[in-house]
Amino acid sequence: MLFEDQGSASTRDTSQVSPTLVGRNDELAGLLGACHHGPGGIILVTGCAGSGKTTLLSELARRVADAGALVAHGHAVPGGGPFRPVAEALVRVAPAALADETRLAPFRTVLARVLPTWPPGPPAGAHLVDPVVVLGEAVLELLRVVSTGRRVVLVLDDVHWADRDTLALLEYLAGGLQDVPATIVVAARDDQLLPDALGALRRHARAQTIALGPLNPGDVALLARRTVGGALPAEVEEYLAGVSDGVPLLVAELATGLVDSGALVRDREGWRLTGPLTAGPPPSLSALVEGRVAGLAPVTRELVRTAAVLGPDLDWRSLAAVSGLDPAGVADALRTAVDAGLLVRNPTGEVRWRHALTCGAVLAGLAAPERAAVAAHAADALDGEEGVSRAVVAELHARGGHPTRAAARLLEQARDAVAAGAIATAHDILERAVVLAAGNPGLLAAIEAARIEAFALTTRTEEAAAVADAALPRAAGPDRTTLAVAAARACVAGQHFDEAERYLALADEPDDPRVGALAAHIALNADDLAAALALATGAAARAEEIDAHDVVCEALEVVGRALRRTDPAASTAAFERAERMAERHGLTPWRIRALAELGASEVFGAAPRGRLAEARTLALDAGMIGTATALDLQSIALTASSEGLVAAMVAAQPCADRAGRLGLPGIRAHALMWVARGRLFADRVGEVDTLLDEVDRLALGPLYRSERPHNRANDAWLDGDDERAARELDDCIALLRDLPTAPPGPVWAEWLLLRTSLDPADSGPRAELRNSDVLVQTANRAALAYADAVAAAHAGCGDAAAGLLADGDRLLAPYPFLRYRFRITLVPRAGTDLPDDAPALLREAHAWMLAHDETRMARLCASHLRRLGLPVPRPGRDDGSVPPRLRGLGVTGRELQVLRLVAQGHGNAEIASRLRLSRRTVESHVSNLLLKTGTRSRDGLAVVLRLGHGLDP
Repeated sequence: MLFEDQGSASTRDTSQVSPTLVGRNDELAGLLGACHHGPGGIILVTGCAGSGKTTLLSELARRVADAGALVAHGHAVPGGGPFRPVAEALVRVAPAALADETRLAPFRTVLARVLPTWPPGPPAGAHLVDPVVVLGEAVLELLRVVSTGRRVVLVLDDVHWADRDTLALLEYLAGGLQDVPATIVVAARDDQLLPDALGALRRHARAQTIALGPLNPGDVALLARRTVGGALPAEVEEYLAGVSDGVPLLVAELATGLVDSGALVRDREGWRLTGPLTAGPPPSLSALVEGRVAGLAPVTRELVRTAAVLGPDLDWRSLAAVSGLDPAGVADALRTAVDAGLLVRNPTGEVRWRHALTCGAVLAGLAAPERAAVAAHAADALDGEEGVSRAVVAELHARGGHPTRAAARLLEQARDAVAAGAIATAHDILERAVVLAAGNPGLLAAIEAARIEAFALTTRTEEAAAVADAALPRAAGPDRTTLAVAAARACVAGQHFDEAERYLALADEPDDPRVGALAAHIALNADDLAAALALATGAAARAEEIDAHDVVCEALEVVGRALRRTDPAASTAAFERAERMAERHGLTPWRIRALAELGASEVFGAAPRGRLAEARTLALDAGMIGTATALDLQSIALTASSEGLVAAMVAAQPCADRAGRLGLPGIRAHALMWVARGRLFADRVGEVDTLLDEVDRLALGPLYRSERPHNRANDAWLDGDDERAARELDDCIALLRDLPTAPPGPVWAEWLLLRTSLDPADSGPRAELRNSDVLVQTANRAALAYADAVAAAHAGCGDAAAGLLADGDRLLAPYPFLRYRFRITLVPRAGTDLPDDAPALLREAHAWMLAHDETRMARLCASHLRRLGLPVPRPGRDDGSVPPRLRGLGVTGRELQVLRLVAQGHGNAEIASRLRLSRRTVESHVSNLLLKTGTRSRDGLAVVLRLGHGLDP
């Protein structure tokens, strides 16, 4: 407790705290130090009920606010809903306008689910990531934004009442606040069994704990004097120290009780006793409170008792609805209860219980039938009222003797918790709902299905199966089908396809389209494409008849995936149909899934561009950060094809970092593969093995094992050792042949081109690709055209070779990096047989690689130019800003300057004057330009300039 101190043995003179505290100076000094200085973090303040935690936090908040910190308060209450204390604090420092902050864009919808003033986003789909982790990342970024230029302090009280998800969120924040100038101070009681998660927070390496012990006798005496307003007889101080156990609340209550009972009276000389203190047992807090309640007028007494039944979170609107009093009457009654010492008014004018123990004592004064009657009346009055917590209504129904109604409200509350990302809280709610719904089979089946779905959201497949196994034997008809489908879907999410098939067989309605759609997923996983297509097509048709639009989308997804390699056009059509249906009916998660599948086809070149970016934007809008991170991998693949592997590396590193924070090992492994490739091409070879070691630790699948020989092949090829590169690619392709469902990436093209370049007469690699479904990938189709061109040139069919090269170039027009890379592969040995464009190609590629920081590729181009006896352009002198097309023609930076002036219609003399060159030099440059471009006139040079910049002539 904090009071003015006229001199206490326990008070120390310190520069950090004012000498106006009783017994808590050291604790306050530690809190102030953590809130003012050093890295951010979490401090847990513990103590028994009444130990002064709330008062200490209030004084701390006042001090740090006076020092310029941004302070916000929040508190937990029983049944307050997920993330209640954190959300209550954040909403005070994060106005709705902050939702437009660019840095918060990825987390806008995530934060909106807990900040009621923010504009809501679309509903989220299945969680790839623990939703608490996503919310933790969002809160950290929000704190970074609001802490710009100042310290932020969040003060959270009564956290022993918080739900498990709130405690998990605080534990996550404890590990992430070290680089954020924010401190979260959490107060919780330690006189009862702490929740496991609160114990985990207390043990966290980055969380500090400050325990409030009992006051010493000197501080008890000082607190008692402050409570009654004067000195007390020594025997009274000794009595209070003995019976209060040094608990500040009891000291104050007992001192007040002595005055109220007449045992202490004041005369001119001060306070004196009117009788012995040890005549009987000391009065309990309950007795003291009961006496104060009894002294109230009947209307106020009933209102106070009703408030106790409603719980420790006082709300005057609820009191008005239950009591029938108008707002003025409620205000008068609350004011009287404040005067009686049962309630207090905080600095903002809000009325609250003086202490949670006070509320509990009032409730204890009611007999069980009275409590049940008040609860039943309150439940009827508040059920359906706007702004009233479903948790409160459910609790009142349960205490009022209506368990089925309570269970129905708990099911709604659990669905709200899932929507907010509080999965652990949802589990706790549903477990209680199961007990209350025992007499209602239909409601019980719905609750059990919700439990299965909640487990499935976090891939806790075994627990979902355990619920299903217990519930299915007692269900029948539609209820049994719903449970079977929920269990099967949980198994599919957890990749337990045999178990999913077993649950589908237990459905009472096998023609239910949900059953068919899931059976199609199972068949697809088994590579039975014919069965998957038949099942999915039938399920889509039946679902459309009954307007089950989500099931139609699910079935169409299977159709699209089954046809992706064999019929890309039909595959794209199925995904597009699912996307349109999902958009039309507001099924955001299914729309994102359809767009994501179109994005995968986009990477292969089998779908229009732009759907991938659209899917990512929607995923972020829906707060599906894990899905957006997974989609980033596809964007990285597109970046690698068009902008190069070094550019892909730059994009992949933050993706890998984010995946690591979100707990997505597979996505992190895949992103690190791109980072490793980029480091290899950027000439940072020494870092590659370390990255691949981590990839091996994160993902043990055969697809990832193919990455090492792939990287060794690239390293050999960049060094000009095509023979060794081909052998390494042989090993890589051997692994991929055994993975028919692996993505048909450009590694097949690299292998085909190297093998064909080394031996144009060997038709085996070309025949393998020609008969393979990896040709769904545009890069592989282009490579086959190039390889056929090499074979045609080797056979003396120059015209055919030229046409095939043009086909490959056309396919790779959107992917310049792949075009240059594949064509460079053909230069070393096959260049003399192909049309004589190698010099122009190498100069163009060299300029492009330098502009995109592809260090080793530029070096390889230079090596080939030297091998062909051609000059290598000198970076910084020749390159300038010459477009790759003109660079390929051998145009230098100075010649480009001349070319631009020629195109503007200037004569040689004027050009010489502008560029400070001799007229003869300009004439030489113009002659060279005409020769290099094959143009006969100055007007033709203007056309060449436009073409060189990618413009229409």
